[in-house]
Amino acid sequence: MKVTIICVGKLKEKYLKAAIAEYAKRLQKFCTFSIIEVPDEKAPENLSAAQMDQVMAKEGERILSKIKDRDYVLALAIQGKE
Repeated sequence: MKVTIICVGKLKEKYLKAAIAEYAKRLQKFCTFSIIEVPDEKAPENLSAAQMDQVMAKEGERILSKIKDRDYVLALAIQGKE
């Protein structure tokens, strides 16, 4: 089995990188694990709702370009359970 996490933006925080490395080490016995970071869309500070929708649409297109037809997709949202 192959597990791939596709995320928007670069991971900068050292504690998160360390946590990912630990989980990758644990998972390597059970699956192939990888992370794909797609570039985030540059946006001005004060976004209108319409501009935010445009930014999210562009980032979404980048994510979708990394997904193959045969992939099983599980999407997570920053808002959590809805």
